[in-house]
Amino acid sequence: MPDTPPRDIAVARSEIRDDEAKRMIGLVAAADLTERAGRWVADGVDDDAARALAAGAGLGEEARLALLEKLAASQGLAFDTVRAARAHHGEAVIRSMTAASAAADSLSFSNTFSDTIEESVRDSISRLFPRRK
Repeated sequence: MPDTPPRDIAVARSEIRDDEAKRMIGLVAAADLTERAGRWVADGVDDDAARALAAGAGLGEEARLALLEKLAASQGLAFDTVRAARAHHGEAVIRSMTAASAAADSLSFSNTFSDTIEESVRDSISRLFPRRK
């Protein structure tokens, strides 16, 4: 657990929601979740999944991501759809942009958006034109 004083629990909840959005769109750094969860617990997040994640240094990536998903759901911070998670993430990126980071942040966000569009187009094409046997 960090040696810094607890922050307002709203900060922790905001970070959990941001990380859940990133998890849903494949951008969360699972390796950082144990340390982040320790901070959330220190900030006052009283949740079994948060405590398990904070104590889970030996957990694999899938287990950490599953605990984040469970934590977000139990705290009412989950998203109904990937589209909603992507919109939340986009708004967070825009809020955090500075003049120096705008170009790189915009490129990163547009790449994730275009990947999602490509996946959707491929799914549509595969439904319209199934493989021949």
